[in-house]
Amino acid sequence: MSVFPPTADGLSQGVVRNALVILFGSYVAYGQPAGFVQTLHGTPLIVTGLREAVIGVVLGIAASTVFWAIEGAGCYIDDLTGYNNVQMTNPARGEQSTPTATLLTQVATVAFWTFGGMTFLLGTLYESYRWWPITLTFPRMPALIEAFAVSQTDSLMQMVTKLAAPMMLVLLLIDFAFGFAAKSASKLDLMGLSQPVKGAVTVLMLALFVGTFVDQAREQVTLSTLSKQLREWSHAMSRG
Repeated sequence: MSVFPPTADGLSQGVVRNALVILFGSYVAYGQPAGFVQTLHGTPLIVTGLREAVIGVVLGIAASTVFWAIEGAGCYIDDLTGYNNVQMTNPARGEQSTPTATLLTQVATVAFWTFGGMTFLLGTLYESYRWWPITLTFPRMPALIEAFAVSQTDSLMQMVTKLAAPMMLVLLLIDFAFGFAAKSASKLDLMGLSQPVKGAVTVLMLALFVGTFVDQAREQVTLSTLSKQLREWSHAMSRG
């Protein structure tokens, strides 16, 4: 939960996050054999803790991919508008980011909680105990965790490009228009006006299409397909 942007330190404090971990983990603990607790001491306890931490990090990275892509698209847009030097604190993580990246990240975070994304994330978490039960030392499909993580993170830059492509096209057309106009009237220095125009167009497009963005990216933001992809990978691994 520390890796996942909607539950990062800036949005959920340590006490709240620890309480959520205990609440969600209690369902897993309740379903374990009674004798399993007796074996959790010394080395087995450390191995079990490290194993669950690795699974949590992998699932956190896989679920965070769409949020990182959205933030990357915002940074890409600010690069094209010329406002990438304007930095502000991202309240989700307490780090410096560009204005559009921060705005899109906050919109995605609100959409995640509003549309019930945590329900799908918990479904994926509990699904992971089917292919690696907590009582087993090794997973039932050893290559699944690696293949699933790679499949989720491999297309990160493709997601960034697809999210930013419509606005990139408009901003590039503005650059071309000012370039042609400046070539025809070189004494007017029109290229200096392109940056404020691109900034105004970016704000206008964000205001007009942020609802469309949320609607189109709803499945990805709420992670509704994450559990399905995990099941497909597990079935493919079991058949292989």
